[in-house]
Amino acid sequence: MRMRRPSLAAGLLSLTLSAAALAQEPQPNHFSEPSLFTQPDSVPAEQSSLLNGTCPDGWHLDWQWRFQADALYLKRNNHWRDIPVISGPESFSPSNLNFDYKAGTRLSLGIMQEDFEMDFVFTTLNDWNASQSGVLTNNAVDFDGLAAYTAADQAAKDVVDAGGSGPNFINSNTYFAPINTAALTGAEANELEFLRPGARFSQSFNSNYQDFEVNYKRRAQPGRFARFGFGYRNVQFGESGLTALSGTFDTVDSATGGEALGNNGLLNGSLVSGGLTAPTPALLAVGFSENTLPTPPDELLFTTSLRATNQLNGVHLTSDFLFFESEYFELGGFGKAGVFHNFASGSITERYSDTLNDPNSVYTRTLSSKKEVASFLGQAGLTGRLFLRDNVRLFGSYEAIYLSGLALAPDQMRGISTSVTPAASLDLRTQGSVFIHGGRIGVEILWP
Repeated sequence: MRMRRPSLAAGLLSLTLSAAALAQEPQPNHFSEPSLFTQPDSVPAEQSSLLNGTCPDGWHLDWQWRFQADALYLKRNNHWRDIPVISGPESFSPSNLNFDYKAGTRLSLGIMQEDFEMDFVFTTLNDWNASQSGVLTNNAVDFDGLAAYTAADQAAKDVVDAGGSGPNFINSNTYFAPINTAALTGAEANELEFLRPGARFSQSFNSNYQDFEVNYKRRAQPGRFARFGFGYRNVQFGESGLTALSGTFDTVDSATGGEALGNNGLLNGSLVSGGLTAPTPALLAVGFSENTLPTPPDELLFTTSLRATNQLNGVHLTSDFLFFESEYFELGGFGKAGVFHNFASGSITERYSDTLNDPNSVYTRTLSSKKEVASFLGQAGLTGRLFLRDNVRLFGSYEAIYLSGLALAPDQMRGISTSVTPAASLDLRTQGSVFIHGGRIGVEILWP
Protein backbone atom coordinates (compact mmCIF):
# COMPACT_ATOMS: atom_id res chain seq x y z
CA MET A 1 0.00 0.00 0.00
CA ARG A 2 2.79 2.43 0.66
CA MET A 3 4.10 1.87 -2.86
CA ARG A 4 0.77 3.17 -4.46
CA ARG A 5 0.48 6.54 -2.66
CA PRO A 6 3.04 8.38 -4.86
CA SER A 7 1.25 7.18 -8.00
CA LEU A 8 -2.08 8.53 -6.74
CA ALA A 9 -0.52 11.90 -5.91
CA ALA A 10 1.03 12.10 -9.35
CA GLY A 11 -2.33 11.35 -10.95
CA LEU A 12 -4.10 14.08 -9.00
CA LEU A 13 -1.39 16.61 -9.98
CA SER A 14 -1.73 15.70 -13.66
CA LEU A 15 -5.53 16.10 -13.52
CA THR A 16 -5.21 19.55 -11.91
CA LEU A 17 -2.79 20.83 -14.58
CA SER A 18 -5.02 19.56 -17.39
CA ALA A 19 -8.07 21.41 -15.98
CA ALA A 20 -6.12 24.66 -15.73
CA ALA A 21 -5.01 24.34 -19.31
CA LEU A 22 -8.60 23.83 -20.49
CA ALA A 23 -9.76 26.93 -18.57
CA GLN A 24 -7.35 29.34 -20.46
CA GLU A 25 -8.68 31.75 -23.25
CA PRO A 26 -8.07 30.28 -26.71
CA GLN A 27 -5.36 31.93 -28.87
CA PRO A 28 -6.73 34.26 -31.64
CA ASN A 29 -6.94 32.96 -35.17
CA HIS A 30 -5.36 35.61 -37.44
CA PHE A 31 -6.88 34.04 -40.49
CA SER A 32 -10.48 34.15 -39.34
CA GLU A 33 -12.99 36.94 -40.03
CA PRO A 34 -13.25 39.58 -37.26
CA SER A 35 -16.15 39.17 -34.87
CA LEU A 36 -19.15 41.46 -35.14
CA PHE A 37 -18.47 42.46 -31.56
CA THR A 38 -14.80 43.39 -32.14
CA GLN A 39 -14.00 46.92 -30.91
CA PRO A 40 -12.69 49.49 -33.48
CA ASP A 41 -9.29 49.67 -31.81
CA SER A 42 -8.77 45.96 -32.32
CA VAL A 43 -8.89 46.15 -36.13
CA PRO A 44 -6.67 47.94 -38.70
CA ALA A 45 -7.05 51.74 -38.99
CA GLU A 46 -8.66 51.61 -42.42
CA GLN A 47 -11.39 49.31 -41.08
CA SER A 48 -11.78 51.45 -37.97
CA SER A 49 -12.45 54.54 -40.14
CA LEU A 50 -15.30 52.74 -41.81
CA LEU A 51 -16.78 51.76 -38.45
CA ASN A 52 -16.80 55.22 -36.86
CA GLY A 53 -17.05 57.48 -39.97
CA THR A 54 -13.71 59.25 -39.50
CA CYS A 55 -10.22 59.21 -40.97
CA PRO A 56 -7.38 57.75 -38.86
CA ASP A 57 -6.38 61.36 -38.05
CA GLY A 58 -9.85 62.20 -36.73
CA TRP A 59 -11.30 64.06 -39.78
CA HIS A 60 -14.99 63.49 -40.32
CA LEU A 61 -15.80 61.60 -43.53
CA ASP A 62 -19.59 61.45 -43.23
CA TRP A 63 -21.69 64.15 -44.88
CA GLN A 64 -20.93 67.67 -43.70
CA TRP A 65 -22.01 71.20 -44.61
CA ARG A 66 -19.58 74.05 -45.19
CA PHE A 67 -20.54 77.73 -45.22
CA GLN A 68 -18.15 80.58 -45.97
CA ALA A 69 -18.72 84.35 -46.10
CA ASP A 70 -15.95 86.62 -47.43
CA ALA A 71 -15.44 90.36 -47.73
CA LEU A 72 -13.59 91.28 -50.95
CA TYR A 73 -11.39 94.29 -51.61
CA LEU A 74 -10.44 94.19 -55.29
CA LYS A 75 -8.95 96.59 -57.81
CA ARG A 76 -9.61 96.60 -61.54
CA ASN A 77 -6.97 97.23 -64.19
CA ASN A 78 -8.21 97.55 -67.75
CA HIS A 79 -6.78 97.78 -71.24
CA TRP A 80 -9.22 99.92 -73.21
CA ARG A 81 -8.87 100.32 -76.96
CA ASP A 82 -10.54 103.71 -76.92
CA ILE A 83 -10.33 106.98 -78.85
CA PRO A 84 -9.78 110.54 -77.54
CA VAL A 85 -12.77 112.67 -76.66
CA ILE A 86 -11.05 115.62 -78.35
CA SER A 87 -7.64 115.98 -79.96
CA GLY A 88 -5.19 118.82 -79.45
CA PRO A 89 -3.22 120.33 -76.58
CA GLU A 90 -5.92 119.54 -74.00
CA SER A 91 -6.83 116.11 -75.32
CA PHE A 92 -8.21 113.53 -72.91
CA SER A 93 -9.65 110.02 -73.18
CA PRO A 94 -11.04 107.21 -70.99
CA SER A 95 -7.51 105.79 -70.78
CA ASN A 96 -6.76 108.55 -68.27
CA LEU A 97 -9.15 106.90 -65.81
CA ASN A 98 -8.20 104.47 -63.04
CA PHE A 99 -10.56 102.22 -61.10
CA ASP A 100 -9.71 102.14 -57.40
CA TYR A 101 -10.22 99.25 -54.96
CA LYS A 102 -13.84 98.25 -54.47
CA ALA A 103 -15.48 96.26 -51.67
CA GLY A 104 -17.59 93.23 -52.56
CA THR A 105 -18.90 89.97 -51.13
CA ARG A 106 -18.52 86.26 -51.79
CA LEU A 107 -20.76 83.56 -50.31
CA SER A 108 -20.05 79.85 -50.55
CA LEU A 109 -22.15 76.85 -49.53
CA GLY A 110 -20.76 73.33 -49.84
CA ILE A 111 -21.80 69.80 -48.98
CA MET A 112 -19.20 67.08 -48.41
CA GLN A 113 -19.96 63.37 -48.58
CA GLU A 114 -17.37 60.60 -48.29
CA ASP A 115 -14.45 61.56 -50.58
CA PHE A 116 -16.05 64.34 -52.67
CA GLU A 117 -17.62 67.75 -52.21
CA MET A 118 -19.84 70.11 -54.18
CA ASP A 119 -19.91 73.85 -53.56
CA PHE A 120 -21.98 76.79 -54.76
CA VAL A 121 -20.21 80.17 -54.92
CA PHE A 122 -21.70 83.63 -55.54
CA THR A 123 -19.53 86.75 -55.97
CA THR A 124 -20.66 90.34 -56.52
CA LEU A 125 -18.85 93.65 -56.98
CA ASN A 126 -21.07 96.58 -57.89
CA ASP A 127 -20.44 100.18 -58.88
CA TRP A 128 -16.76 100.23 -59.72
CA ASN A 129 -16.46 103.94 -60.52
CA ALA A 130 -13.88 106.11 -62.28
CA SER A 131 -14.35 109.72 -63.39
CA GLN A 132 -12.63 112.88 -64.57
CA SER A 133 -13.75 116.44 -65.24
CA GLY A 134 -12.30 119.85 -65.95
CA VAL A 135 -12.35 123.12 -67.88
CA LEU A 136 -10.59 123.74 -71.19
CA THR A 137 -9.44 127.14 -70.01
CA ASN A 138 -6.92 128.16 -72.65
CA ASN A 139 -8.08 126.67 -75.92
CA ALA A 140 -11.18 126.60 -78.08
CA VAL A 141 -12.68 123.38 -79.47
CA ASP A 142 -12.82 123.58 -83.26
CA PHE A 143 -15.47 121.50 -85.07
CA ASP A 144 -13.88 121.54 -88.56
CA GLY A 145 -10.76 119.49 -87.90
CA LEU A 146 -7.09 120.24 -88.43
CA ALA A 147 -7.13 120.32 -92.25
CA ALA A 148 -9.95 122.88 -92.55
CA TYR A 149 -8.48 124.97 -89.75
CA THR A 150 -5.05 124.99 -91.40
CA ALA A 151 -6.57 126.07 -94.74
CA ALA A 152 -8.41 129.04 -93.18
CA ASP A 153 -7.13 132.62 -93.25
CA GLN A 154 -4.71 133.54 -90.46
CA ALA A 155 -7.15 136.13 -89.14
CA ALA A 156 -9.78 133.40 -88.75
CA LYS A 157 -7.30 131.11 -87.03
CA ASP A 158 -6.36 133.88 -84.62
CA VAL A 159 -9.99 134.21 -83.55
CA VAL A 160 -10.28 130.48 -82.86
CA ASP A 161 -6.82 130.22 -81.32
CA ALA A 162 -7.09 133.11 -78.90
CA GLY A 163 -4.72 131.38 -76.47
CA GLY A 164 -1.96 131.05 -79.04
CA SER A 165 -1.13 127.39 -78.38
CA GLY A 166 -3.45 125.91 -80.99
CA PRO A 167 -7.08 124.84 -80.61
CA ASN A 168 -8.50 121.48 -79.66
CA PHE A 169 -10.39 119.60 -82.36
CA ILE A 170 -13.43 117.42 -82.90
CA ASN A 171 -12.82 115.21 -85.92
CA SER A 172 -13.78 111.86 -87.42
CA ASN A 173 -11.50 110.01 -84.97
CA THR A 174 -12.82 111.58 -81.76
CA TYR A 175 -16.06 111.60 -79.83
CA PHE A 176 -18.91 113.70 -81.31
CA ALA A 177 -17.80 112.99 -84.90
CA PRO A 178 -21.23 113.91 -86.41
CA ILE A 179 -20.54 117.54 -85.46
CA ASN A 180 -17.32 117.42 -87.49
CA THR A 181 -19.19 115.98 -90.49
CA ALA A 182 -21.88 118.65 -90.19
CA ALA A 183 -19.28 121.45 -90.00
CA LEU A 184 -17.68 120.30 -93.27
CA THR A 185 -20.85 120.18 -95.39
CA GLY A 186 -21.21 122.64 -98.27
CA ALA A 187 -23.48 125.03 -96.39
CA GLU A 188 -20.86 125.43 -93.65
CA ALA A 189 -17.73 125.52 -95.84
CA ASN A 190 -17.14 129.28 -95.53
CA GLU A 191 -16.86 129.37 -91.74
CA LEU A 192 -15.18 127.78 -88.75
CA GLU A 193 -17.46 126.59 -85.95
CA PHE A 194 -16.11 126.16 -82.43
CA LEU A 195 -16.69 126.31 -78.69
CA ARG A 196 -15.01 129.28 -77.06
CA PRO A 197 -12.24 128.74 -74.48
CA GLY A 198 -13.70 127.76 -71.13
CA ALA A 199 -15.61 124.72 -72.37
CA ARG A 200 -16.33 122.18 -69.65
CA PHE A 201 -16.05 118.42 -69.79
CA SER A 202 -16.86 115.44 -67.59
CA GLN A 203 -16.50 111.71 -68.02
CA SER A 204 -17.42 108.77 -65.81
CA PHE A 205 -17.56 104.99 -66.13
CA ASN A 206 -19.21 102.38 -63.95
CA SER A 207 -18.64 98.61 -63.92
CA ASN A 208 -20.49 95.70 -62.30
CA TYR A 209 -19.30 92.11 -61.84
CA GLN A 210 -21.40 89.11 -60.77
CA ASP A 211 -20.23 85.52 -60.72
CA PHE A 212 -22.01 82.25 -59.90
CA GLU A 213 -20.35 78.84 -60.00
CA VAL A 214 -21.03 75.22 -59.04
CA ASN A 215 -17.96 73.00 -58.52
CA TYR A 216 -17.46 69.27 -57.95
CA LYS A 217 -14.07 68.12 -56.66
CA ARG A 218 -12.17 65.87 -54.26
CA ARG A 219 -12.75 66.50 -50.59
CA ALA A 220 -10.18 68.36 -48.50
CA GLN A 221 -8.30 66.09 -46.09
CA PRO A 222 -5.03 66.36 -44.16
CA GLY A 223 -2.16 65.14 -46.28
CA ARG A 224 -4.04 65.59 -49.57
CA PHE A 225 -1.82 68.15 -51.26
CA ALA A 226 -3.58 68.38 -54.65
CA ARG A 227 -7.25 68.21 -55.54
CA PHE A 228 -8.84 68.59 -58.95
CA GLY A 229 -12.37 69.05 -60.21
CA PHE A 230 -14.65 70.81 -62.65
CA GLY A 231 -17.60 73.17 -62.53
CA TYR A 232 -20.18 75.32 -64.29
CA ARG A 233 -19.78 79.11 -64.17
CA ASN A 234 -21.91 82.10 -65.12
CA VAL A 235 -20.28 85.54 -65.19
CA GLN A 236 -22.05 88.82 -65.90
CA PHE A 237 -19.84 91.83 -66.54
CA GLY A 238 -21.46 95.14 -67.44
CA GLU A 239 -20.08 98.60 -68.05
CA SER A 240 -21.59 102.01 -68.74
CA GLY A 241 -20.16 105.47 -69.28
CA LEU A 242 -21.20 109.06 -69.88
CA THR A 243 -19.08 111.75 -71.52
CA ALA A 244 -20.21 115.37 -71.71
CA LEU A 245 -18.76 118.48 -73.37
CA SER A 246 -20.41 121.89 -73.06
CA GLY A 247 -19.56 125.47 -73.98
CA THR A 248 -20.49 128.68 -75.77
CA PHE A 249 -20.98 128.33 -79.52
CA ASP A 250 -19.23 130.70 -81.93
CA THR A 251 -18.40 131.02 -85.63
CA VAL A 252 -15.97 133.01 -87.76
CA ASP A 253 -15.65 133.57 -91.51
CA SER A 254 -12.81 131.32 -92.61
CA ALA A 255 -11.71 133.72 -95.39
CA THR A 256 -11.68 137.02 -93.48
CA GLY A 257 -11.73 136.31 -89.77
CA GLY A 258 -14.84 138.49 -89.44
CA GLU A 259 -18.46 137.62 -88.82
CA ALA A 260 -19.53 134.58 -90.79
CA LEU A 261 -21.55 135.73 -93.77
CA GLY A 262 -23.33 132.41 -94.24
CA ASN A 263 -25.74 130.92 -91.75
CA ASN A 264 -23.66 131.94 -88.73
CA GLY A 265 -24.11 128.49 -87.18
CA LEU A 266 -24.92 124.87 -87.97
CA LEU A 267 -28.09 124.40 -89.98
CA ASN A 268 -30.59 121.65 -89.31
CA GLY A 269 -29.83 120.16 -92.73
CA SER A 270 -26.11 120.09 -91.97
CA LEU A 271 -26.68 118.28 -88.66
CA VAL A 272 -28.92 115.71 -90.36
CA SER A 273 -26.25 115.24 -93.05
CA GLY A 274 -23.84 114.46 -90.23
CA GLY A 275 -25.94 111.42 -89.35
CA LEU A 276 -28.08 112.92 -86.58
CA THR A 277 -31.82 112.54 -86.16
CA ALA A 278 -33.63 115.87 -86.02
CA PRO A 279 -36.00 116.66 -83.15
CA THR A 280 -39.73 116.46 -83.63
CA PRO A 281 -41.98 118.27 -84.28
CA ALA A 282 -40.21 120.00 -87.16
CA LEU A 283 -40.50 123.47 -85.61
CA LEU A 284 -37.89 122.36 -83.03
CA ALA A 285 -35.36 121.49 -85.74
CA VAL A 286 -33.66 124.89 -85.74
CA GLY A 287 -30.00 123.85 -85.63
CA PHE A 288 -27.40 125.79 -83.62
CA SER A 289 -26.60 129.49 -83.97
CA GLU A 290 -24.13 132.10 -82.79
CA ASN A 291 -27.10 134.52 -82.84
CA THR A 292 -27.02 138.30 -82.89
CA LEU A 293 -27.32 140.43 -79.79
CA PRO A 294 -29.43 140.91 -77.81
CA THR A 295 -29.95 137.14 -78.26
CA PRO A 296 -26.97 135.40 -76.67
CA PRO A 297 -25.14 132.62 -78.52
CA ASP A 298 -26.31 129.08 -78.00
CA GLU A 299 -24.87 127.09 -75.11
CA LEU A 300 -24.20 123.66 -76.58
CA LEU A 301 -24.15 120.37 -74.70
CA PHE A 302 -22.87 117.19 -76.35
CA THR A 303 -23.20 113.86 -74.53
CA THR A 304 -22.25 110.28 -75.39
CA SER A 305 -23.69 107.40 -73.37
CA LEU A 306 -21.95 104.04 -73.75
CA ARG A 307 -23.12 100.62 -72.57
CA ALA A 308 -21.67 97.13 -72.89
CA THR A 309 -22.79 93.84 -71.34
CA ASN A 310 -21.23 90.38 -71.28
CA GLN A 311 -22.89 87.16 -70.16
CA LEU A 312 -20.45 84.25 -69.97
CA ASN A 313 -21.55 80.63 -69.56
CA GLY A 314 -19.37 77.55 -69.61
CA VAL A 315 -17.40 74.83 -67.85
CA HIS A 316 -14.09 75.38 -66.11
CA LEU A 317 -11.47 73.16 -64.50
CA THR A 318 -10.50 73.66 -60.86
CA SER A 319 -7.45 72.82 -58.77
CA ASP A 320 -6.69 73.21 -55.07
CA PHE A 321 -3.27 72.81 -53.46
CA LEU A 322 -2.07 72.41 -49.88
CA PHE A 323 1.45 73.80 -49.36
CA PHE A 324 1.73 73.62 -45.58
CA GLU A 325 -0.44 72.34 -42.74
CA SER A 326 -0.19 72.28 -38.96
CA GLU A 327 -2.45 71.92 -35.96
CA TYR A 328 -3.31 75.62 -36.03
CA PHE A 329 -3.21 76.81 -39.64
CA GLU A 330 -2.62 75.83 -43.25
CA LEU A 331 -1.40 77.54 -46.44
CA GLY A 332 -2.54 76.66 -49.93
CA GLY A 333 -3.54 77.90 -53.35
CA PHE A 334 -6.15 77.42 -56.05
CA GLY A 335 -6.66 77.87 -59.76
CA LYS A 336 -9.60 77.89 -62.17
CA ALA A 337 -9.67 78.30 -65.94
CA GLY A 338 -12.12 77.84 -68.79
CA VAL A 339 -13.32 79.04 -72.18
CA PHE A 340 -16.85 80.43 -72.10
CA HIS A 341 -19.65 81.31 -74.50
CA ASN A 342 -20.14 85.07 -74.27
CA PHE A 343 -23.36 86.73 -75.37
CA ALA A 344 -22.18 90.34 -75.69
CA SER A 345 -24.06 93.52 -76.56
CA GLY A 346 -23.31 97.21 -76.74
CA SER A 347 -24.93 100.55 -77.51
CA ILE A 348 -24.02 104.19 -78.13
CA THR A 349 -26.46 107.05 -77.59
CA GLU A 350 -25.46 110.61 -78.52
CA ARG A 351 -27.36 113.82 -77.79
CA TYR A 352 -26.62 117.31 -79.12
CA SER A 353 -28.61 120.25 -77.76
CA ASP A 354 -28.73 123.98 -77.05
CA THR A 355 -29.42 124.30 -73.34
CA LEU A 356 -29.99 128.09 -73.37
CA ASN A 357 -32.16 129.28 -76.24
CA ASP A 358 -33.83 126.08 -77.50
CA PRO A 359 -33.55 123.40 -74.78
CA ASN A 360 -36.16 121.19 -76.47
CA SER A 361 -34.18 121.07 -79.71
CA VAL A 362 -32.20 117.85 -79.24
CA TYR A 363 -30.44 116.00 -82.07
CA THR A 364 -29.67 112.33 -81.44
CA ARG A 365 -27.92 109.25 -82.77
CA THR A 366 -28.35 105.72 -81.40
CA LEU A 367 -26.35 102.66 -82.45
CA SER A 368 -26.41 99.12 -81.07
CA SER A 369 -25.00 95.68 -81.83
CA LYS A 370 -24.84 92.10 -80.46
CA LYS A 371 -22.39 89.24 -80.85
CA GLU A 372 -21.73 85.73 -79.59
CA VAL A 373 -18.03 85.07 -79.04
CA ALA A 374 -15.66 82.85 -77.07
CA SER A 375 -14.15 84.40 -73.94
CA PHE A 376 -11.51 83.21 -71.50
CA LEU A 377 -11.55 83.40 -67.70
CA GLY A 378 -8.66 82.43 -65.46
CA GLN A 379 -8.49 82.76 -61.68
CA ALA A 380 -5.72 81.96 -59.20
CA GLY A 381 -4.88 82.79 -55.60
CA LEU A 382 -2.95 82.03 -52.43
CA THR A 383 -5.02 81.04 -49.39
CA GLY A 384 -4.60 80.65 -45.66
CA ARG A 385 -6.78 79.20 -42.89
CA LEU A 386 -6.45 79.76 -39.16
CA PHE A 387 -8.22 77.10 -37.09
CA LEU A 388 -10.12 78.88 -34.31
CA ARG A 389 -12.09 75.76 -33.31
CA ASP A 390 -12.65 72.31 -34.76
CA ASN A 391 -15.41 73.64 -37.03
CA VAL A 392 -14.59 77.37 -37.29
CA ARG A 393 -11.77 78.77 -39.43
CA LEU A 394 -10.63 82.29 -40.27
CA PHE A 395 -9.92 82.51 -44.01
CA GLY A 396 -7.79 84.94 -46.03
CA SER A 397 -6.42 85.07 -49.58
CA TYR A 398 -4.89 87.19 -52.31
CA GLU A 399 -6.28 86.40 -55.75
CA ALA A 400 -6.44 87.55 -59.35
CA ILE A 401 -9.05 87.17 -62.10
CA TYR A 402 -8.29 87.69 -65.78
CA LEU A 403 -11.01 87.94 -68.44
CA SER A 404 -10.49 88.39 -72.17
CA GLY A 405 -12.80 88.53 -75.17
CA LEU A 406 -15.06 91.13 -73.56
CA ALA A 407 -17.12 94.01 -74.92
CA LEU A 408 -16.01 97.10 -72.97
CA ALA A 409 -17.92 100.37 -73.13
CA PRO A 410 -15.13 102.77 -74.28
CA ASP A 411 -13.98 100.34 -76.98
CA GLN A 412 -17.29 100.68 -78.82
CA MET A 413 -16.41 104.14 -80.13
CA ARG A 414 -13.93 102.43 -82.46
CA GLY A 415 -16.73 100.23 -83.73
CA ILE A 416 -18.67 103.06 -85.41
CA SER A 417 -18.54 102.65 -89.18
CA THR A 418 -19.97 104.49 -92.19
CA SER A 419 -18.17 102.38 -94.81
CA VAL A 420 -21.28 100.57 -96.08
CA THR A 421 -23.85 103.37 -96.17
CA PRO A 422 -23.83 107.05 -95.16
CA ALA A 423 -25.78 105.99 -92.07
CA ALA A 424 -23.49 104.88 -89.27
CA SER A 425 -23.56 101.38 -87.81
CA LEU A 426 -21.89 99.73 -84.83
CA ASP A 427 -19.61 96.73 -85.21
CA LEU A 428 -19.42 95.46 -81.62
CA ARG A 429 -15.85 95.28 -80.32
CA THR A 430 -15.14 92.21 -78.18
CA GLN A 431 -11.34 92.34 -77.87
CA GLY A 432 -11.31 93.89 -74.40
CA SER A 433 -9.65 92.41 -71.34
CA VAL A 434 -9.95 93.03 -67.60
CA PHE A 435 -7.54 92.17 -64.78
CA ILE A 436 -8.99 92.10 -61.24
CA HIS A 437 -6.85 91.53 -58.17
CA GLY A 438 -6.91 92.06 -54.42
CA GLY A 439 -7.57 90.40 -51.10
CA ARG A 440 -10.41 88.79 -49.23
CA ILE A 441 -11.02 87.76 -45.64
CA GLY A 442 -13.84 85.75 -44.15
CA VAL A 443 -14.99 82.97 -41.88
CA GLU A 444 -15.62 79.30 -42.68
CA ILE A 445 -18.01 77.16 -40.61
CA LEU A 446 -18.40 73.38 -40.79
CA TRP A 447 -21.50 71.51 -39.56
CA PRO A 448 -21.90 69.08 -37.93
